[in-house]
Amino acid sequence: MPKQSSASVNHKGHNAEPRVHQRGPQIQQYGTVTHSFHLELEQPVRLEMTEQLNQLLADSMTLRDLYKKAHWQVAGPTFYQLHLLFDKHFSEQVEVVDGIDERIQLLGGLAIAMAHDVAETTQIERPPR
Repeated sequence: MPKQSSASVNHKGHNAEPRVHQRGPQIQQYGTVTHSFHLELEQPVRLEMTEQLNQLLADSMTLRDLYKKAHWQVAGPTFYQLHLLFDKHFSEQVEVVDGIDERIQLLGGLAIAMAHDVAETTQIERPPR
């Protein structure tokens, strides 16, 4: 019996084509905290903590991106050393950002993630282009 080509095999209705223009239901509104985790902290305390951590997150993400900007734009006689230094700081800042995000999630909150939300929230001045 001849074998089917892999292109013609349909694995139980699965299709490799991407499904675009889909929207899932909103699970949690930003600026709220859930009671998913058993914590001894009252809701107002967790809400305040997530708001402050989101501010720290926005500033940390901005700082992370400034390190990458400096990494890309450094010039001069110490280019190579600075290039490596800025990349090292960027990588370390990625870990800081991830830790802050995880803390927000543990408190039952939602962390900011999109660039426009970070830009609106950060207290760090925007650098020149």
